[in-house]
Amino acid sequence: MTTWPWQPAPTAPRRPHAMLAVFSTGPLVDEPLSLARFGAPSAEHIADLDVRAIPRAADPAWFDGWRTGALRSIAATDLGAPTALDAADHVHLVIAAPTAPPDLGYLQAAWAVARWMIARGATVVLDVHAHTFWAATAVPAPAATLDVAREVRVIFETEATRTERAHALHTRGLRKFGAPELVALCGQPDAAVVGNVIRALAAEVAAGRDLEEPHLIAVAPGHTWQVVADRDGLAELLQLNHPARVLVDAHGRHLVGAAARALAGPPS
Repeated sequence: MTTWPWQPAPTAPRRPHAMLAVFSTGPLVDEPLSLARFGAPSAEHIADLDVRAIPRAADPAWFDGWRTGALRSIAATDLGAPTALDAADHVHLVIAAPTAPPDLGYLQAAWAVARWMIARGATVVLDVHAHTFWAATAVPAPAATLDVAREVRVIFETEATRTERAHALHTRGLRKFGAPELVALCGQPDAAVVGNVIRALAAEVAAGRDLEEPHLIAVAPGHTWQVVADRDGLAELLQLNHPARVLVDAHGRHLVGAAARALAGPPS
């Protein structure tokens, strides 16, 4: 099994944290763990994981928090009818938290253990930091290559957060790569353009690229945006549970109307 590499390797050590919550109805059955069958890069990567099983009976309110509130809405979007999630009475947490990993094998290993649990009867997987649910039948295959679009969710908050009708557009899941989440405040007409920039930047950052301070991005002739520190505390406001960097225009302003300005051509 080829280990997913950094491309390029980060210059500063990263401390990623990945967590998969794997749900089942009843305990899992016995099944040998085959590295090749389930897509694990090495036994060492598996050994570095923290894996624990928690029955609903141990704390029903905590358990049900995984399938109510905002997560309930996400489950309905990702799973359709979340029947299997509702039937679950066990959750199996798979946690990878390496320090300065030389590659992305820790993330591969977490998914390998999730596939192993599916073979033993698990029905639903929640990628906790990405806020993404997977039906057991939809979990990526063991030989799947790294796909940041699969690992990192880009969310457009439909409720405006500020008086200028700014909506938050942000990532969830870059914590798995030891990188800050990315946030922009933009108008609804800006969402497609800003979203494309966020997705492209997230792919680079997840692969190992370091963000400079500020990090400049040429989005159109005569128009440069930049990634800066989260001075307004947007990560806390959005409950990202992880630090963030913010995408703004060349003057440090949020991006309401910025897409239209960029598409209009160079400033006169």
